[in-house]
Amino acid sequence: MKNFLLALVLALPCVSASSYDSKDLVYEGTWKTTNRKLDGTMTAEVTDLGGEKWKGRFFGVWEGVKFDYKVEFSGPPNKLTGKARIDGADYNWKGEMSQESPGFFKGTFDGSRYIGSLDLKTKTKN
Repeated sequence: MKNFLLALVLALPCVSASSYDSKDLVYEGTWKTTNRKLDGTMTAEVTDLGGEKWKGRFFGVWEGVKFDYKVEFSGPPNKLTGKARIDGADYNWKGEMSQESPGFFKGTFDGSRYIGSLDLKTKTKN
């Protein structure tokens, strides 16, 4: 019985980790700024928090420097809105995403530092 309980306890993290990953939507593509050239590639992992609330992790490398930001936003997938404070600058953004295959995550942002857009597509599994 002790061996069964030990095996069950050891298996739980694997089960919960894989079910957590399956809830995330992963997109990859480019962002562009219009007021200063900072275009680049990013990955977005989007988690559905329920009740039309979402959490996004946006990360990548720009000019050799890693970036990694978490942003919460809300709304139905076709009308998302959010506010964020990143590196001391305030931003508002709006966008939409599709969970279908192939999916997309698109949006525009403006703020106290940069103005631009992002156009991401569902990341294909390697």
